[in-house]
Amino acid sequence: MLQDVRDFKDPKIRKLVRAERTKADNLDLFGEAPPAELMRDYVLDEDGLARNAKIQQKYAKRSRNIERSWNRVQLYFPELIGGEPQDILEMSTAHGGMLEVLRHFGHRVMGTDYANMAWSKDGAAMAQFRKLNDEGFARDVDDHGNPIDPEKPDWPYRHITEAIDLPMTVFDAGVTPYPFEDKSYDVTMCFQAIEHYCHPGDWMRIVEEFCRISRKTVFVMLNRLIPEFRAKPEYKAAFDAFRLGMRNYRANGFVCTGCFVHWDQALGFKLQAL
Repeated sequence: MLQDVRDFKDPKIRKLVRAERTKADNLDLFGEAPPAELMRDYVLDEDGLARNAKIQQKYAKRSRNIERSWNRVQLYFPELIGGEPQDILEMSTAHGGMLEVLRHFGHRVMGTDYANMAWSKDGAAMAQFRKLNDEGFARDVDDHGNPIDPEKPDWPYRHITEAIDLPMTVFDAGVTPYPFEDKSYDVTMCFQAIEHYCHPGDWMRIVEEFCRISRKTVFVMLNRLIPEFRAKPEYKAAFDAFRLGMRNYRANGFVCTGCFVHWDQALGFKLQAL
């Protein structure tokens, strides 16, 4: 069984293992650096700087976000480097690095985000274990203390997406249907976020929704199972069944055309229209 990086006690070994497993995000793949204008720091006001201090600090620096996203576009979407402009939707945009890079290549982009309801500090239900469209799942504030208000949504990365002027649609991705028309985007991508929407037993229904929205391509990248989830046999079985189902995917007018290794495991899947 593959070890989680936190299983290693020596911090130096943990750092080496993490660097090895994520090197595809960091290598100079083709000798082409991201454009200089995308590498400048986010321009944030006092409130934005305060909010930036609350997010994961590895995502607070724009140049790091752009370098990682630059590599991911080259690895997973080489067809989007040049060519005719595409309409692109990213689920759970966070810092928006992917959409910044794709907008640089001339594409029309739309980001999404949602109230972060992932973790439980007081025994409340966790979004990772809820059923899709679970009417009994509700929270008043997200994990960062932002009020969950459909009329005036807030989310952890709002200050960044506003600073880089990204168009955004904000909704709870654990509730379908999503607020987009059928076949309204050429590409729908979801990087390391579907875990926060609902239990993996319902992820295929999320993928069906991606296929409904998309004309050409659907891309899903999973996170590896953290030890707490890996220790739950039912959750792990559903996670592995989803991965196998994505490898074999041929439904809703789409077929799997690519499986990608990340963190030593096949976690990325590219579906394309038949």
